[in-house]
Amino acid sequence: MAAVVLSEAEKLYIVHGVQEDLRVDGRSCEDYRCADVETDVVSNTSGSARVRLGRTDVLVCVKAEMGTPKLEKPDEGYLDFLVDCSPSAISEFEGRGAEELGSDIANTLCRVYSSEGCVDLKALCINPRDHCWILYVDVLVLENGGNLFDTISIAVKAAFFNTR
Repeated sequence: MAAVVLSEAEKLYIVHGVQEDLRVDGRSCEDYRCADVETDVVSNTSGSARVRLGRTDVLVCVKAEMGTPKLEKPDEGYLDFLVDCSPSAISEFEGRGAEELGSDIANTLCRVYSSEGCVDLKALCINPRDHCWILYVDVLVLENGGNLFDTISIAVKAAFFNTR
């Protein structure tokens, strides 16, 4: 990731904003942007959601398929994340930057949703060692205006709630 160089005046402006609990757009430091959440936006999926948070726009689709459980966890289903950052979303996504960012976010989502208590993966098991549900979660970053991981997290959760 590229380093951001700030002048002393810019640093002072940021520090004063934090001290006075004020952002450029008038929100306080703890105020979220309004999120626009749409569900069931892609018809040929098991669940989908599109979330716009500020200028960030993310589409998430969940497809449920029957498969074979992993050998190390024969009584559980599993989640498989793929994150694709559209090159038109931001210029830094051109080339390998998009692949690296997408891979980093997908790995983070795998760790988060594989942690105990997050998703009941045992409920995705149909028949131990033989059949389970695999949830393929595809994330498409349409536009990145900041708060990317927050927006993706909201969209993934909304898509899961929409999954049937």
